[in-house]
Amino acid sequence: MSKRDYYEVLGVSKSASEKDIKKAYKKLAMKYHPDRNPDNPVAQEKFREVKEAYEILNDPEQRQQFDDFGHDAFENGQPRQRGGFGHGGFNQSGFGQGAGDFNDIFGDMFGQRQQQQQQRYQAQPEKGSDIILQVELTLEDSVEGCVKEIRLPNTTTPLSVTMPAGINQGQRVRIAGKGNPGTLGAERGDLFVEVVLLEHEFFTRKGNDLYCDLITSFPVATIGGTAKASTFSGYINLKIPAGTQVGRKFRIKGRGIKAMNSDLVGDLIYTVMIPTPTEVTEEQHKLLTQLAELMP
Repeated sequence: MSKRDYYEVLGVSKSASEKDIKKAYKKLAMKYHPDRNPDNPVAQEKFREVKEAYEILNDPEQRQQFDDFGHDAFENGQPRQRGGFGHGGFNQSGFGQGAGDFNDIFGDMFGQRQQQQQQRYQAQPEKGSDIILQVELTLEDSVEGCVKEIRLPNTTTPLSVTMPAGINQGQRVRIAGKGNPGTLGAERGDLFVEVVLLEHEFFTRKGNDLYCDLITSFPVATIGGTAKASTFSGYINLKIPAGTQVGRKFRIKGRGIKAMNSDLVGDLIYTVMIPTPTEVTEEQHKLLTQLAELMP
């Protein structure tokens, strides 16, 4: 198969300077280098062709041989003799005198990449990973704060952790340096204790607000009166307006939960519930019958 003209391979004219040849070669070599085209045999062949052209044209003596005789100047791998020229040709490595430039160019192109890869794989001290443990708290524990005993993995000695007042579902307490050990002497990770809030018999916490059912009777809801309402610290008498419907809500400002590390206090919200008796006395039955006849 006939070879392409070396000037054509590099895309330069026969009058191109050494600088132009080197610039053209560098551009094409970066484009077709096997490291950038590992599974592309066409690109790899072009790279070989570009490299061969550069080795000849970058060497003044071999370039003159090529200008005089073309590819015939290098039959059997040896430059053809011409008056005034010696055996510049190829050195023992198989590259021409421009091999030094060849190595310099690829040292610039790929040396930095190799250095980055070496740095990437070189072992470096790394901080240990964090540990996340969950702890169950009652509503009272979350409101008032408490101390919990935590047992770390692969340890026998429990760790006392203070859970601050106001802490809520999903919030965490961080204990620095109680996580997994680091590598090569690096510091340990941290321990995070995450709250899982248990259900309460009467109250439901949403943010810093407390929700509670308010139980009253049909007569009180109809004509008005008072109902005994639970709070987190006791009971209060709550006024019930006449005509109060099931599901109506009453909000008591500032009787909810004080937020963790804040002066913000939530509210206490009651939802009216009117239970239906399952058993009544004979007298109650008589009165309810009379009421039903009077009611529209």
